[in-house]
Amino acid sequence: MRRWKSRSSIWRRPCIQPVLIPFNLFNHAPKHISSFGAATFAEVATKKTSKYQIYFSRISDPYVNLSVEHFLLQNTPPDSTVLLLYVNSPCVVIGRNQNPWLETDLRLMQNTPVVGRDHHGMGYEHVQLVRRRSGGGTVFHDYGNVNYSVICPTQEFSRDKHAEMVTRVLRNKNPRAHVNDRHDIVLDQGSFQERGRPDPTNLHPTGSQCEDISPAPLKVSGSAYKLTRQRSLHHGTCLLASPNLEVVSNYLRSPARPFMKARGVDSVRSPIGNVYDEFRKNSEDLTFAFQRGVADSFAELYGLEQGGLSPLTDIDDKTIRDPRVQCIRGYVEEDVKDIPDIECGIKELKSLDWIFGQTPQFIVSSHPSEEDDRPRPPLPSKVPPSARVYLKVRSGIITSSRISISSTQSVALAEAERFGSIINERKILNIGNFERNLNEAGYHEKAEEVVAISSWLDRMFGFVDTSG
Repeated sequence: MRRWKSRSSIWRRPCIQPVLIPFNLFNHAPKHISSFGAATFAEVATKKTSKYQIYFSRISDPYVNLSVEHFLLQNTPPDSTVLLLYVNSPCVVIGRNQNPWLETDLRLMQNTPVVGRDHHGMGYEHVQLVRRRSGGGTVFHDYGNVNYSVICPTQEFSRDKHAEMVTRVLRNKNPRAHVNDRHDIVLDQGSFQERGRPDPTNLHPTGSQCEDISPAPLKVSGSAYKLTRQRSLHHGTCLLASPNLEVVSNYLRSPARPFMKARGVDSVRSPIGNVYDEFRKNSEDLTFAFQRGVADSFAELYGLEQGGLSPLTDIDDKTIRDPRVQCIRGYVEEDVKDIPDIECGIKELKSLDWIFGQTPQFIVSSHPSEEDDRPRPPLPSKVPPSARVYLKVRSGIITSSRISISSTQSVALAEAERFGSIINERKILNIGNFERNLNEAGYHEKAEEVVAISSWLDRMFGFVDTSG
């Protein structure tokens, strides 16, 4: 198997001076909830009698949290139902079958940080790129966003069941929240006089009631799913009070979109909003209130205080092996990444083979073609009108190309063949800079044209501009 190398400058990060505002994510953690170290977590999660499990992650690394989630999907008892709540550091998370070059602005992610957190408090952090194991579209995570994940037996799975569970919590703060026909949680806009006061018992009004009116509802929570024969995963986001709301769309707007035709899943663009009107310094209080609310809603949904089931139990050395304990809750600590299955999961999610090499086939073409006949925006002024660029990429590898400068067909064919001999069968990330590679073709008399085409390709694929 070919492995991705790190020669590319795609993840080079400049040093950023933080702006210091107090922000301690777990300052107000309820003291009565147990903390699970790696060994305890693995034992409790896989115990046959652990029928209901609730976990609050103290980890902000998205690679770790998604690997914990995958561990729970694969290792919890087949008849168990699990809730995991976590907050990630700033990242863009693409779906299993999506194209990072099409869904994100990779150069912006390298060069422009967002409001995040450092060891002093709040500062600036660069946005990481993550490919999750479930399907669905691209989402943006930060410290103002809470993620929830529910794992249950497949025969009990419903796309709306747990979205409505979360909506019940949001309704306590915002009565406009409801589940739409795409199973997203949205907030109606406009005054109650214009829309009418929402029915508190109706969490899922029909499209004609809420989707076909203006202004459109704001999406605050999207979901993705992974279904297996025995187990199903539903995980979703919830924008409570993101400080980066106004810039999210910039990171999810690829400059290559007008020139790129891809297989796989394309994201559905929706207007987004925070549950709360503005970001506040005490947003960690909102986070904890929401997490506790979701945990309570989960407990109510599954009747954990009724029907003879044991109440939610905070695990300690005395109760961990007690077969009467069916319902547990606790904090997941940083050392869970030492669990072998989770460690392997983190390594996979961080690998360039996974992030970029799993991309379905796509083409990039500067002009309309048989495969993609859409009109194109104008190319940069320095690119000659006669220039043509066509690349076919599969699993992150250029499988064929046609790059030419001349308007004379025979010369253009010769140019395409020479350029192709340099870049074909190479991984996009190993190219790192198209100018250096295309100059190997030896067209020194066309150096300016080669630079112009190379700069355009570097922008399409998110390579850092090193010309200055």
